[in-house]
Amino acid sequence: MKRRISAFKLLSTIAVAALMTACATSYQPVPPFSAVDLDAGGRALKTQNLLVILDASSSMEEGVQQWKKFDVATAVVRNLGQTLPENKGLQSGMRVFGGDPAVFKKSTQLIDDVGAFDRSDYEKALATVSGTGGPSPLPAALDAAAADMEGMKGKIALIIVTDGEKMGMAPAENARAIKEKFGDSVCIYPVQVGDAPDGKKLLDEITSVGGCGFGVSAQSLLGGQQMADFVAKIFLGDQLDADGDGVLDSRDKCPGTPAGVKVDADGCPLDSDGDGVADYKDKCPGTPAGVTVDADGCPLDSDGDGVADYKDRCPGTPAGVSVDAYGCPESVLDSGSSAWTFNEINFETAKAEIRPSSYGILDEIAAALVANPQLKVAVEGHTDNTGARAFNMDLSQKRAQSVVDYLAKKGVSPDRLKAKGYGPDRPIADNSTREGRAKNRRVQFVKIN
Repeated sequence: MKRRISAFKLLSTIAVAALMTACATSYQPVPPFSAVDLDAGGRALKTQNLLVILDASSSMEEGVQQWKKFDVATAVVRNLGQTLPENKGLQSGMRVFGGDPAVFKKSTQLIDDVGAFDRSDYEKALATVSGTGGPSPLPAALDAAAADMEGMKGKIALIIVTDGEKMGMAPAENARAIKEKFGDSVCIYPVQVGDAPDGKKLLDEITSVGGCGFGVSAQSLLGGQQMADFVAKIFLGDQLDADGDGVLDSRDKCPGTPAGVKVDADGCPLDSDGDGVADYKDKCPGTPAGVTVDADGCPLDSDGDGVADYKDRCPGTPAGVSVDAYGCPESVLDSGSSAWTFNEINFETAKAEIRPSSYGILDEIAAALVANPQLKVAVEGHTDNTGARAFNMDLSQKRAQSVVDYLAKKGVSPDRLKAKGYGPDRPIADNSTREGRAKNRRVQFVKIN
């Protein structure tokens, strides 16, 4: 019977031990973390240095909610490293107190030397803290931290991740010594793992001693945005607007805009006429849509006649030729008309031979036609009613042809010219007077398509 009781007791002991072991290892994994990118925020560092103190003492083996405190602490430190912006000049270091005695022979140890923040080195250092153990020598860690911070220049953030338990109030005096030594250069940020009242009392006192820092719960920093807000509040200043145009650098598509230049919502200088040249550079504002412009925002003037290409009815005008508002050479063929009459073109009596006195006006007409290669004209010959109609009809045709031939010799393409004689059939004045008959004897140029 006694043997049975002994066996029962043994089985009971084993069951209780197994149950206790199961309880001790039933903690849930800390939630996965997704970091928020702060490198692209267009913000400068307001705190240039970081020293992390991590509690790995034996009390961190206990639970908080469904997690082990040590897992929460290391997750917070890891999340911090994944969120801190790289390549902005941040200096950082990491110190641990407590820890697995097989790994850490000292009560506190610097596991990531102070230097330029490197995420990879930071995570490798944290990985060395694989377990907990020993007492909670936070005072020693704070004293050592003061030495760690000696060479730091600029503002310093001292972040202490701990449960604050079983330490009494002594660490507050070590924190006070740090504050007295570094003054406003250092701000202390206690991160409490768990919610033990004695730990909260100590960390609240350290926060008060630190002056410019603040305390926070470790459990509240397990999310990406919460950690990003924590990091931004400590380390980052206001978002930058380097060119002072009112648009933050993080969304400024045109950085470096000169002072005083008006910009749009993207930070780009206004271009009111949409010609691709900003208003502050545009010497020709109001250019119509679709018009090609030069670097000054002015419409192109390929032939340099002072009339923009989009208005120029006579492109390719030779250099130095005076033109009208349409870019056409100012000449005897006014570009605003569709018909031109010349009484100065004279012929030998009753003949189609052009008198030398008419060569000057004909040369001007030829020059105008050459300068306006798109212009085609009908050369019309007209006579008065003196003599037989048939004779005058034939004469007017021959005279018109003589003019066409002359112009062709001066470089006008013949396919742009058409000769037509009308004789006395289209008078413009009274043939009964000498003056009227003189007006009716004329050569007329009519624009044709």
